[in-house]
Amino acid sequence: MTKNNATDRISHYFPYIVGGTAIVIRFFYLWSFWTNHPFSQKLISDARIFDDWALRIASGDWLGTTEVFILPPLYPYLMAVVYAVFGHAPKLIIGLQAAAGCASAILVYRLGARHFGAYAGLFAGLLFASYGPQLFYEGMLLGTSGAVFLSLIGLTLISGNNKTHWHLGLAGLVFGLATLMRPNILSAIPFLLFGAWWAYHKATPVKRSIRLGGYFLGGLILPLLLCGLRNGLVADDWVLMTAHGGINFYMGNHPDAPGWFSAPPGVDAQITPDGAQGNLEGPRRVAENAIGRSLKASEVSSFWFNKGLAFWIDDPIGAIAVTLRKVRLFASGYEVPLNYNFYYQRKFSALLRFPIAELWILFPLSIVGLIIAARQCDRHAILYLWLIGYAAGVLAFHVSSRYRMPAIPILMIFAGLGIWTLISRVQSQKWKNLCISAAALIILWTGYRIELNAQLAQNNWTMDPFNLGTAYLWANENEPARLYLEEAEKYGQGDAVLYYNLGLAYARTKKMEAAKNAYQQALSQDPDMVRAYVNLGNILFFEEKFHEAINNYREALKRDPNTHNARANMGWAYWSLGKIDEARNAWRQVLQTAPDHPSAKAGIARTR
Repeated sequence: MTKNNATDRISHYFPYIVGGTAIVIRFFYLWSFWTNHPFSQKLISDARIFDDWALRIASGDWLGTTEVFILPPLYPYLMAVVYAVFGHAPKLIIGLQAAAGCASAILVYRLGARHFGAYAGLFAGLLFASYGPQLFYEGMLLGTSGAVFLSLIGLTLISGNNKTHWHLGLAGLVFGLATLMRPNILSAIPFLLFGAWWAYHKATPVKRSIRLGGYFLGGLILPLLLCGLRNGLVADDWVLMTAHGGINFYMGNHPDAPGWFSAPPGVDAQITPDGAQGNLEGPRRVAENAIGRSLKASEVSSFWFNKGLAFWIDDPIGAIAVTLRKVRLFASGYEVPLNYNFYYQRKFSALLRFPIAELWILFPLSIVGLIIAARQCDRHAILYLWLIGYAAGVLAFHVSSRYRMPAIPILMIFAGLGIWTLISRVQSQKWKNLCISAAALIILWTGYRIELNAQLAQNNWTMDPFNLGTAYLWANENEPARLYLEEAEKYGQGDAVLYYNLGLAYARTKKMEAAKNAYQQALSQDPDMVRAYVNLGNILFFEEKFHEAINNYREALKRDPNTHNARANMGWAYWSLGKIDEARNAWRQVLQTAPDHPSAKAGIARTR
């Protein structure tokens, strides 16, 4: 048997090795997740939004409210199909995502083997199968792993040999669906079309190339047109996909933009029972206040997009500096958090701490692979262009680990090539080349590790326990809320909202002295937090410290004269002090603008 025949025989088992490894890892990860992980007990942030949305759809609200889609809609609709058949079954959704993750690992192997050989594909598939953030996102009700899966299907279809119109049409459809999970994918489409044309333009007549491109674009546009048609007919706002593109563009394009998700000034970043404040409800309020009228979702998006564009026009040097900051984040080994912090999650699972499949190790291997593959750039153009096009779509907005994920499988493929190249140089005893590659890797690993340590020193460890505590707080589960919020406070990164929520949790668990301290801490960080003045005044009222309570109500009313609860409660404080006229005046002022306010009505009734 020749060496090539032996290699072919062994490589026949590689997809099974990759798939089997992915299955085993996911089995143990989900077992530990469902038995040990707090995020399996409480949905927070985007996961809660998607779950609530899917439940509404499954209950019959298939067209949704009279609003434009506020987030990418495909994922909640897929969830709704499962819920409609099996009931509210989030664990089934997670199981399906894990199965798609296993299939994704095999697709990574297939793509890697197609471009660089079976062994490079094997290493790429194994790296992807054990990559911690992929495992974590598969365990959350988020569309991230679905976008990765669809992207890999599309890349497999478009990069195959002997493409027919069916291959290209299906590839376009898959990328169109993927765009409705991760809109940044749309930016990669022109690059993919160019790459496909470049790879086959010499062997394919021009008319056939145009026809194949038409099939691809037809498949791509179909789901986008359906989404836009729904927005136009239901919401009377002809938006092709979603309504949050403008605010996300502004978040990544203003003078103080850090490069990651950061709510603009005047906008609360958290998700509350009233909605996602950071990129949905808050931006609408700010835009409408600035323009002075109610706005459609597309108008809100345009308002923020124009503000971001103005930054580029007014300060191009500053805009370039912000973009370079985003490039650094995208190409770093740091998993940039967005509502979920991967580094906090690792404390709950040993599999998430698996040291090999970490980006600070994988990126240098990918760089080696990218350099080696560049010798046959024409053959691998699709992979390069996908990375460039998709990265451009992320860098235009802001960077996060979730948004970067569809680029990771291709980086894994180049990392697999890097690993196999090193092994091949050992086997062929090319010591000089091996030493050069090893030295380059050591330098890159050192640089990436230093960069990662610097990022981890600034890592927002408060984020996840804060989100967990807040989710329990809104569910009126106050004891676990207090415990998680106290954990968040221990990291020493708390802001006014954390201390306000901690004050709520303390008050609900009858720890009034601690609640007062928390509200005072919130006010020391944000002296204009009206609700903290009101709640602090309420505690002082029940402690019969009526003068102090009145002072806090006054501070609230200075900042917002329409805080009716503060004025009504101030009336009761005056009443308790025997100042009947002052109490009556306070309640009458409330009823002038809120005639049905129950506390003020009850107070006026007392004075008759």
